[in-house]
Amino acid sequence: MRGTLDNLMRELKDRTDGLRDAQAAIAAMSGVASSPDGNVVVTVDSTGVLDKLELRPRAFDRVTPEQLAQTITQVTRRAAQDVRERVNAHMAPLTSEEGVIDLPDVVPGAPSLKDIFKVEQRDEPVPPPPPSDEDFGSSVLRKEVRPVQRAAGTGEDEDFGGNSIMGRGNGW
Repeated sequence: MRGTLDNLMRELKDRTDGLRDAQAAIAAMSGVASSPDGNVVVTVDSTGVLDKLELRPRAFDRVTPEQLAQTITQVTRRAAQDVRERVNAHMAPLTSEEGVIDLPDVVPGAPSLKDIFKVEQRDEPVPPPPPSDEDFGSSVLRKEVRPVQRAAGTGEDEDFGGNSIMGRGNGW
């Protein structure tokens, strides 16, 4: 049993060291994709977040804003997919479960160490719908307009001794 636990601890240390090295390499990764005509080029970071968007002058020729937006979205998704695939490939040796002793194999009911190293594949996020009045309990805008009341005075700009710049016209 002692030998099994030693092997388990050695395996955990090796994987932890490998994970630290992989995290550093992954942090430096980026994904790049471009539209078929080369007018839209997108760079994303290792998490798939947009880092750089390049639009060539011809990107605006003969397209509507909606078409351009759709092209940008598609190219961004391809760049994110590219970096995701490279991250998963880089993590594959660390997530392999082949021949690995796990804690539940030694101690029944213990949590699995394999779960620490799993990289989950996620679908493209769906943006949340814009908030509605119901989300806030009522409209965030005032339903009634209240008139602004000014303090009683002479009508002149009392704060400026009657020398408001608003009344000077072009005579600076």
